[in-house]
Amino acid sequence: MTERQKLTPLNYALLGLVLRKPATGYAIRKIFETTPIGNYSSSQGSIYPAMASLVRKGLIETIKGERGKGLFHITDAGRRAFESWLCLPVDPKDLSTAMLRFPFLEGRPDLTAAFLTSFETAALSEKQALQEFIESPAGQSLSRQSQVAVIYGIRNLESAANWAEWARGDRLIDSAASYPKS
Repeated sequence: MTERQKLTPLNYALLGLVLRKPATGYAIRKIFETTPIGNYSSSQGSIYPAMASLVRKGLIETIKGERGKGLFHITDAGRRAFESWLCLPVDPKDLSTAMLRFPFLEGRPDLTAAFLTSFETAALSEKQALQEFIESPAGQSLSRQSQVAVIYGIRNLESAANWAEWARGDRLIDSAASYPKS
């Protein structure tokens, strides 16, 4: 894929949804409106242009369904692009976008374990960087309010790392068990 064809998190989410089940644009938009994936966009103004872009790039195609409506299906190229995205290491500067991949790893314990390890490492790395900053002269020169904001970030990253460690040790990644109570 050329740089011009670089995909956005929304593009990857759309590929993942179409991979799971071919669907109409309307059905896909409804998924975004009714589930937490909607944080990545649920408006017609973003979903439909993103789908059209994926069609132009040859990553999905439209096939007429039973009722004559066009169903989006993933192509082999789309499947390869999506699989490649699932295997990327987690970027410490973008943990929330990385979490978009997690639901698509269901039923794939090896990839899930690798993702969780990478996520934990990234969160701890970013936490360490913030800790070093807050202890540095630049961090010490911040107002108390700003220091508290940085400490909030440190605690969130620690929580993210703890979650990844817990999830990696939980049977959740080894089976289709129901979600455990926290």
